[in-house]
Amino acid sequence: MNMIIDIFLPLSLIFIMFTLGIGLTYSDFTNIFRHPKAFAIGLFNQIILLPLIAFCIILIFGINQEMAVGFMILASCPGGVTSNIITKLANGDTALSISFTAVISILT
Repeated sequence: MNMIIDIFLPLSLIFIMFTLGIGLTYSDFTNIFRHPKAFAIGLFNQIILLPLIAFCIILIFGINQEMAVGFMILASCPGGVTSNIITKLANGDTALSISFTAVISILT
């Protein structure tokens, strides 16, 4: 089991990010800087709004402490590679999704 986690998981993540990145061009990323509104809204939503909503849900439903901690960790962590794959499959803005993943991973 350790070998799978230590070797296979990082290699599969590298492969997924590499294959997603191959389909992108430099202009995809420069478009984000030319029109930063979507990027700024996404960062605000993921850094401020999502944890705030999670906190409100915890208070409203009276979730126990252990679950509340897990809920807040989940709300505060970046989406990871999965969000990029889902964005690609949904024909969304993959460059924007990858940019979110990179910046949020650095900030958190």
